[in-house]
Amino acid sequence: MTTTSTTALNGVPPMHYDDLTLAHTNGVTTITINRPEKHNALRQQTFAELGAAIDAAAADPATRVIVLTAAGSRIFCSGIDLEADGLPATTEEWDDHTKGNADVIKRLWYCDKPLITALNGGAIAGGCNLAMVGDLTIAADTAFLSEPEIRHGALSPLLMLPWLMQFKGFNELYLTGDRLDAARARELGLVNYVVPGDELAAAAQQLAERVAHAPMFALTLAKRAVRLTLDIQGFKAAQDAHRYIDTLLLGSQGVVEKERLMTVLAEDGMGAFLRARDTPYGER
Repeated sequence: MTTTSTTALNGVPPMHYDDLTLAHTNGVTTITINRPEKHNALRQQTFAELGAAIDAAAADPATRVIVLTAAGSRIFCSGIDLEADGLPATTEEWDDHTKGNADVIKRLWYCDKPLITALNGGAIAGGCNLAMVGDLTIAADTAFLSEPEIRHGALSPLLMLPWLMQFKGFNELYLTGDRLDAARARELGLVNYVVPGDELAAAAQQLAERVAHAPMFALTLAKRAVRLTLDIQGFKAAQDAHRYIDTLLLGSQGVVEKERLMTVLAEDGMGAFLRARDTPYGER
């Protein structure tokens, strides 16, 4: 699938994107992950384009608020595309892989401009990180959050949820891999608003335009103050430490359960991998 952005940012002609589309309306730049046939999974090209898009929007004087959403009506983002680029073969390659992925999400987190995530469907694994990286999150009533990495011997790219919700709640996600529907996510403070799916785009635009009325410099300093406060509390150091642990786990050898699932993925494909991973957990 080949698409291009629909708007120029910072006076620069539209950049070509394969995995994203961009649109700009009334001070709001909307970045849409556009791989619905792959459940909007994140290959390395997607990460590179997302980093470029957020940097362009952050530098664009006409952009006051950014909305991050995805194409389709079922999945916001299914996480890392385990098939597109192949898996790293060495611990050093795994370290490069986890650092690159985490760095792009951090660029979203530390962006000076308000970021709203609009969840058109499930936000899974690394996709849950993208969902939670926003300052505000609005979700379709069919959306859900899930961190299933524990089931196949991995960790979430960033350790965000402990900073955003209560201890028992994030362990419910991290230790079981179970999902939270949009209503439950809102109860736990992870989602601000839940709307019917066909109203999501309009509701996200309306919310973004309301935020955009505030003075830009005040919005910037408010975001910096909050991020600085969390970093003083240890957020940044925790993310770095978490990534090192994730690299160790991903590059580990002799973990029988993990290696069995990776063999299923390599030999039988993603569908078989997901069935082998999730079936033992049964229905909640």
